[in-house]
Amino acid sequence: MMIEFAGLQLSREELKEIHQALLQRAMVESELRRERGLEKAGSFPLLERIEAILGDKATEIEKTESALETELWEFAWYAFTDEWAWYRAAQEVEQETKAKRQELPETETKKLIESRYKKNFKKYVAEVDMREQRSKSLKIK
Repeated sequence: MMIEFAGLQLSREELKEIHQALLQRAMVESELRRERGLEKAGSFPLLERIEAILGDKATEIEKTESALETELWEFAWYAFTDEWAWYRAAQEVEQETKAKRQELPETETKKLIESRYKKNFKKYVAEVDMREQRSKSLKIK
């Protein structure tokens, strides 16, 4: 037997949390569609229905969108810099082992990369941190 409808009781805070999750999903989907050159996603009926139930003003929804956009940006930046730091650590370890003409087991190589990653993380992130580079260039002038 398949359920066609379901009832659910939520507090306002729980509904707001669901709203934020759906809004975040809609934001990501819209951005990915834009990046891929696809047409805009239509409406998001469930999101709109929850917004109607919450009865928040447009300004409140805009504040939520802005806060979520900031969170998504911070997550994207973290993911990018984390991957960059790992790549740079792997690159350095590979260069050193080639220079020494060493062949290390994969587990040992991963340990060296992890160690290098932890040791030089801030240095690697500084290589791509435009905010850091901008502030340095302003100090030089």
